Amino acid sequence: MSDLPRIASMLTSFIEHPGRISLGIYLPGCNWRCLYCHNYELVLDVVGEEVCEDELRWELENNRLIDLVVISGGEPTIHGEKLLNLVKLVRDLRPDLKIRIDTNGSNPGVLSRIKNLIDGVALDIKAPPDDVEKYSMIIGARFDRGRFMKSVAIARDLPLTIYRTVRYPCLSEEDLDRIRRFVEENCGGKPHYFTEFNPVRMPRGWRRDLSKLGDSRGAHSVL
Repeated sequence: MSDLPRIASMLTSFIEHPGRISLGIYLPGCNWRCLYCHNYELVLDVVGEEVCEDELRWELENNRLIDLVVISGGEPTIHGEKLLNLVKLVRDLRPDLKIRIDTNGSNPGVLSRIKNLIDGVALDIKAPPDDVEKYSMIIGARFDRGRFMKSVAIARDLPLTIYRTVRYPCLSEEDLDRIRRFVEENCGGKPHYFTEFNPVRMPRGWRRDLSKLGDSRGAHSVL
């Protein structure tokens, strides 16, 4: 499975995408350290599980309930070429399925390479994108608005794209209104969902390894 990213877990979901039954494929690792991360075990790659290639192939070939594959994380785009290989494998085994990639928008180069093989993106908007300081504070890395805007432009041209925002406690009503206006002006009329914040206790030293991450794209993001 060396040509594919490590898959930490996989499950069938009725709630991952509106109106779809999806197979979620979860990849470990992320180039950000958000203040509140419900998938921090995936981000730190301490889940302790792994889905082998044979299991993945069996699930794709035999699960006839699903009509969508969602590749999530973590941040899938940090896996670069291996993510591309995974998308191609899904396409080869089940050309009838739609494919969606979940992303923080930090790696437009990766999205550009795979955009013709996927049907949509779930792009998270963490804060008003024109407030670089607040965005950077939330994600624990320097926010690159230029790269993010390139990802927004790629995502809005795909039919199954959605945008998501968590109502973090540090976001004011003014911040939320600015995010709404941003979506109206930049996201091509695609759906935008606000989700309620559920408190989560982050592990000790959650942001201590930020210096090892390099820039916000991640070490393996460039294809």
